[in-house]
Amino acid sequence: MKKKESSAKSYLKSVGENIKYYRKLRGLSLDVLGLDIGLDKSNMHKIEAGKNITLLTLLKLAVVLKVKPEQLVSVETLPTPEDIDKDLIRKEKKRKK
Repeated sequence: MKKKESSAKSYLKSVGENIKYYRKLRGLSLDVLGLDIGLDKSNMHKIEAGKNITLLTLLKLAVVLKVKPEQLVSVETLPTPEDIDKDLIRKEKKRKK
């Protein structure tokens, strides 16, 4: 049975989709966008797939994509604080195993 995706992970995937949308809108490849912000194609692909990123990376992406950072993180549904807490507890339990 497939595990239900956490809302935090779903949020990160939505942010990745926003980045991909603006990248394609600007006609940039993963390689070119990655080079412009100091990452390789593989890491750019991971970001677009929902990898967590730093604020600095978010700012670099916004500058290169010529959008406001909030356009990249704006999604329909935000994770609740309770969902974030559940994710943190789940990760802590994994580390202890």
